[in-house]
Amino acid sequence: MASNDYAIAVALTAALLTALAEYWHHRRSQSVARLAFGPAGQPRTWTRAVPALRVVSMSLACWGLIVLATLEPQLLGDAGASAADKIDPADVQRVVLVLDVSPSMNIVDAGADQKLRRRDRVLEVVEGILSRIALSRTRFSVVVFFTSARAVVVDATDINVVRNILDSMPLVWSFEPGETRLLDGVRVAGELARDWPPKSTTMFLCTDGDTVDFSQVPKLPRSIRDVEILAVGDPIVGTLVGNHDSRQEAGILRRLAAELSGTYHNVNTRHVPSKALAELARLPPPPASVGWQIKDLARIAVTIGAVLLTLIPISLQYFGSAWNAERELPASNRASNDIDSQASGAASAPRFSAPLAHTGGLTPPRSPGARA
Repeated sequence: MASNDYAIAVALTAALLTALAEYWHHRRSQSVARLAFGPAGQPRTWTRAVPALRVVSMSLACWGLIVLATLEPQLLGDAGASAADKIDPADVQRVVLVLDVSPSMNIVDAGADQKLRRRDRVLEVVEGILSRIALSRTRFSVVVFFTSARAVVVDATDINVVRNILDSMPLVWSFEPGETRLLDGVRVAGELARDWPPKSTTMFLCTDGDTVDFSQVPKLPRSIRDVEILAVGDPIVGTLVGNHDSRQEAGILRRLAAELSGTYHNVNTRHVPSKALAELARLPPPPASVGWQIKDLARIAVTIGAVLLTLIPISLQYFGSAWNAERELPASNRASNDIDSQASGAASAPRFSAPLAHTGGLTPPRSPGARA
């Protein structure tokens, strides 16, 4: 049985029991009608609707509570989320970070004052990108490369996973020593995105361009819409690492951007321009309204039922009868009642004996038969 059918059955049962209780109460109150409502034996006219109101309010409260109790539980992190709030698959966009983890990325020559490691500068630039794109509809993947390449994150929605890889994970130790093969990272990223929808993916290639492999530039699949090359490192002054002088290979990276139909950005001291992130920052149109849901109707029903059940007895107490016993008594009877109440109060007051008087140090007189 569906939850709503079960709630309706319970509400009908509550309505029947409430109606029987109201009928029984009406029959029992007939015998004391004149005592409760005066010589006429009738309450105010509006009280005739009270039995029906009680039946309706009890039914609404029971139906709403049963519906809320039988609905699927909802996590706090998803509070307020519904099917209409979910991102349409057609609006999902993907970002692939192709990250250079070679030893040259640990050289300190990046940032405005050139006191940052190249990998730390990549983290700063990526943080700037994350703050300017629509995260709710973005899925992140990370491909790392050195002497080979591998995907370490695929379609993640938690950006903290990406931050952890960029910040503190020493992935360089998972590769064999040797020369940096940048195009392997581009090739693995293309294979990862091959089955994704066309023009749904943006690739960010984060590197200093220190590589030896530019023989065959791989062809990217249709799913990759834009390629943004984020170059770090000083493009003029190099630093000796291994057996060669390492610096940002701006010429090589510009040529690679041209062959991949992408864009080269020198982010060693500046961030990625906002116009390059315009498509990633686009939010999908808001979903069409889905109207009232059963949980909303259940909350309204519980509220109405509880308010009515609370107000009915209060209203009956103060506005249910037009007859007031004190007001209807004759004036002489009210005066005699006041006198009787005062007399009864005086009779019940405690009595105290007067204390003996002691004046001038004299003792009270003794009785004739008292001993000396």
